[in-house]
Amino acid sequence: MNSLAWSEIVSGLASRDVDACVNAASRLYLEATAEDIPALLGLLDTGDFFVREAAAWPLAKLAGLDHLPQLLLAYQRGFDEGHDNDGFSAALLEIPALFPAEARRVIEALARSLGEPLRGHAEWLLEFCQPEVTR
Repeated sequence: MNSLAWSEIVSGLASRDVDACVNAASRLYLEATAEDIPALLGLLDTGDFFVREAAAWPLAKLAGLDHLPQLLLAYQRGFDEGHDNDGFSAALLEIPALFPAEARRVIEALARSLGEPLRGHAEWLLEFCQPEVTR
C-alpha cells in the first residue's frame, strides 16, 4: 500500500469518530498486502486495542501462521487490559479456516512451545483446526 493510503488509514484508526475508525479498519483489511506485514506487526504493538484488533484481521489473512505468536501476544494484551476480545477472537479463527492444511501442525507446535497464557490460546485455536489426515 502506498504511504498516503497507509497514513490515511492509520489516522482514521486513531480518530475519535466511530465511522472513520470503522472505515479505516475496513480499508486496512481490504487494501493491506504482504508488503504491509511489517507495518501491521507494528500496529500490534500499539497501546490502542482497536488498532491492534484492526491489524489482526489483515495479518490473519495474509500470514496468520507465520505471525501467530505475535498475534497471540497482542490477543493476550487485550485480555490483560480487560477487553472481551470478541473481534480479535474472530480474526484468529480465520487462520485455521484460511490455512487448513498447515494450521494444525503449526498451532500444535506452538501449543507445545509457548508458556501460559499463550499456550491456552493456542490450544483453544486447535479446537477449530481440521482433524489431521493420516495415510
